[in-house]
Amino acid sequence: MPRNSRALVISLLLAGAPLVAPAACPDPVPESDWSTLKPLASRSLMLGIARVGDTLVVVGDRGHVLISEDEGRSWNQKRTPTRAPLTGLWFHDRNLGWAVGHDAVILRTEDGGETWCRTHFAPELERPLLDIWFEDANHGFAVGAYGYFLRSRDGGLSWREEELVILAADAADAGEDVAGDDDFDDELDDDADWDEEDEWLDDGPATDLHLNRVIPGPGGFLFLMAEAGTVFRSDDAGASWLALDPPYDGSFFGGVSPDDRSMIVYGLRGNMFRSWDDGETWRRLTHPVDSSLFGGTRLADGGVLVVGTAGVMLISREGDRFRLVQRADRKALVGALATSDGAVIVIGEPGVQRLEQRALAE
Repeated sequence: MPRNSRALVISLLLAGAPLVAPAACPDPVPESDWSTLKPLASRSLMLGIARVGDTLVVVGDRGHVLISEDEGRSWNQKRTPTRAPLTGLWFHDRNLGWAVGHDAVILRTEDGGETWCRTHFAPELERPLLDIWFEDANHGFAVGAYGYFLRSRDGGLSWREEELVILAADAADAGEDVAGDDDFDDELDDDADWDEEDEWLDDGPATDLHLNRVIPGPGGFLFLMAEAGTVFRSDDAGASWLALDPPYDGSFFGGVSPDDRSMIVYGLRGNMFRSWDDGETWRRLTHPVDSSLFGGTRLADGGVLVVGTAGVMLISREGDRFRLVQRADRKALVGALATSDGAVIVIGEPGVQRLEQRALAE
């Protein structure tokens, strides 16, 4: 899938939709920047999905936000103060949540996604944000292209750009800060050996890697999926990161925990690995396709679903051996979320769709 999301062209704008914004929005946004309500929004490109209580929220192309209160059987679109593609979202509770996207946009809601504020916007940087995570109602961070890392300490009302603080593998237990060491920075500038894509340093991880997705994992760890065969792990809510080393040098796009002891990560060309020791060692998982894999979910029966390009849906009952179910239309899927009643919501090029159990058994 290209780095810049491909928009799906749809029509029939609903006229006369009111523009309503929360009173706490720091700055007004021109009407021309607001998303438009469209009758076929649920069939447009969708890129992020989250559950908050009994509510499902998806985000995607043209600033679209859709909410479902019936486990994905129907969807209602909400207006947002952006027309940029939205790529990721996170909810702290039923009311407070955030979404990120292209143009370095960050949106904040205090009413469960009914209305949104724009709290960050930097289109001139040409660095899309790809995911967001909050530790609590105040402290969180957003990640994106070329190492873009933003942190908030006031609930997402304001944001500050920071460098990713990376711990050396042999210093992680001692908590030594490599990224903040001037001598180390000088060493990188003078002696490092870049590969052809300038994405990886022999002496340590580069800071301009695309940071693709934040995945909460077992044991309270956070895992950050990146380019150049890199997965980062944090045990301090994103204050610092250890660079892990799965045996693959391409991009990782996502991960899922099949149980409370292990983590599965996946990415370009179908590469998939599982770790039982918080990412210290990895075992390659085999399956029948080489399609790039973008999203996954733990199923209601304890199994795992991983989705990707060409309509690929890989299903495993134990998180080890996978069988293939493939969409007839071969449209790319980028995310999935299990419902409480045994179905699965998939998102991507087809929009957002609910799949019953029988569809995954084919």
